[in-house]
Amino acid sequence: MLRTGIHIITFIAHCETALHIGGSQDEMQIGGTDNPVIKNPATDAPYIPGSSLKGKMRGELEKELGRFKLDGNPADRDDGRPCGCAREECAVCRIFGAHYNPDSQLGPSRILVRDGRLRSGNAVTEIKYETAINRIGGSALTGTLRNSERVPEGAEFQMEIVVQVYENDDAFHYTRRYGDQSGYEGDDALQAVVADGLYLVEVTGLGGGISRGSGQVSFRDFKLDGSSEWQFRSSGS
Repeated sequence: MLRTGIHIITFIAHCETALHIGGSQDEMQIGGTDNPVIKNPATDAPYIPGSSLKGKMRGELEKELGRFKLDGNPADRDDGRPCGCAREECAVCRIFGAHYNPDSQLGPSRILVRDGRLRSGNAVTEIKYETAINRIGGSALTGTLRNSERVPEGAEFQMEIVVQVYENDDAFHYTRRYGDQSGYEGDDALQAVVADGLYLVEVTGLGGGISRGSGQVSFRDFKLDGSSEWQFRSSGS
């Protein structure tokens, strides 16, 4: 399979609310954080793992495109695993790879998502405390106090997605679900899927604690191949 093109899309991830993407707690500390954010061990600065953004894009696109139960295909599954149908028309399998399907003829994942490094602000984080509430009396339940570390609102991360184009992508068609809702072919179709995936992350959030106020992000300042403005927008407006 011949690769026919490579595009690099750069953009900024802006934290509209505080962001929590969990990391590991290497050592126990008295009074330490119950749920720390992931950090660069060399600089102690928080970052956005590329795998977190890529996985959230994939999951939201699977919901949007109904890639959960596909009748009549050997790769059908309803166990919550990623789509692996490997159908020519499946935008999820083409962009992200057919999950655990060695017979796929679509080729490798079309996108590479780099880790997002902190662009503005400093490495200072905040601690959010939460507790369960007694539904009758409205008071905090004993023993339920917990805390989570978060990257503060307003922090920005430099992001990069590499889009690889292969010869069998020429016939790929995709109609955008958001934005201009136009139909695209080939190279443009791949980029349109990425745009919809990013928009869905903007709408639903990134990281943990989304339903409790964390994780609202916006993407801005898009550039294609380092110079021109990206023709696609993640925003649905």
